[in-house]
Amino acid sequence: MTNQLNKNLLIVGCGYLGLRVLNLATQQGWTVFGTSRKIEKKSEIEAAGARFIHFDITRPETCRNLPVADSWLWCPAFDRSQGLSVQEVVNSGLIRTLEMAPAKPARLLFTSTTSVFHQSDGQWVDENSPAIPATDSGKAHLAAEQSLAVWAESSRSQSITLRLSGLYGPGRWIRKAAIEKREPIPCDPETWLNLLHINDAASACMTVLNDKSTSSTHHIYCLTDNRPITRGEYYRTSARFLNAPEPVFTKPDQHDFTGNKKVRNTQFKLIYNWEPAHPDITSGLKSLINTD
Repeated sequence: MTNQLNKNLLIVGCGYLGLRVLNLATQQGWTVFGTSRKIEKKSEIEAAGARFIHFDITRPETCRNLPVADSWLWCPAFDRSQGLSVQEVVNSGLIRTLEMAPAKPARLLFTSTTSVFHQSDGQWVDENSPAIPATDSGKAHLAAEQSLAVWAESSRSQSITLRLSGLYGPGRWIRKAAIEKREPIPCDPETWLNLLHINDAASACMTVLNDKSTSSTHHIYCLTDNRPITRGEYYRTSARFLNAPEPVFTKPDQHDFTGNKKVRNTQFKLIYNWEPAHPDITSGLKSLINTD
């Protein structure tokens, strides 16, 4: 891949992240196609200046609806109500689509998750850390990353994976209702948490898409804000902004444990000269007051 890419973009999955990238891309003059398996999303996607594409990654026959686009952003949400495994949706759905789409992208931006990391003793992790995921989601996303690396090499295309930490923002203040009601929070308040404001996630995606590099490679980057926090700090800071009582914590069940690691974003910031607008939750949660 040596020619400069055209500014046309297919966004597979116009949900919490996809719609924000769609809006940014249309504002920046991109030709954007937005997919959803839900017809009722058509008006919202078209109102943002994009073309609606009816596509369901679990229905191979809808692959014929996919348009020609130099760049793809792959960020569909996993819907448990469909009765499919996360492996079927995240990994198999991606590879099947790449095999069956009428035209393949020159560049694919894949949104993965920091749950691919298994570390649980509070240590720092980055792109060079081993990933042996323990959860079904982590396993499925790691398998998709590996499949993409093979696809990029065989098709001489560019694939970029962003391992996103927990997303929050307007409409998604994590456990807001429980904090306001002072319900006991099942967690160890001394364990580490990694978060990213949704607007910063969208900004990072556009930074990648606007990059002029067209090398045929596969790259993986960790994407999170600048400061990991303990769960205790997250809930206490949330309570303060919400004018709620001091949170109380209970011992979590085994299935409630969601990790204990600190994720570095150094490499992505260096390569793309990017900084989050909300470097930590103090800034990020403050921005949600009176908007969430």
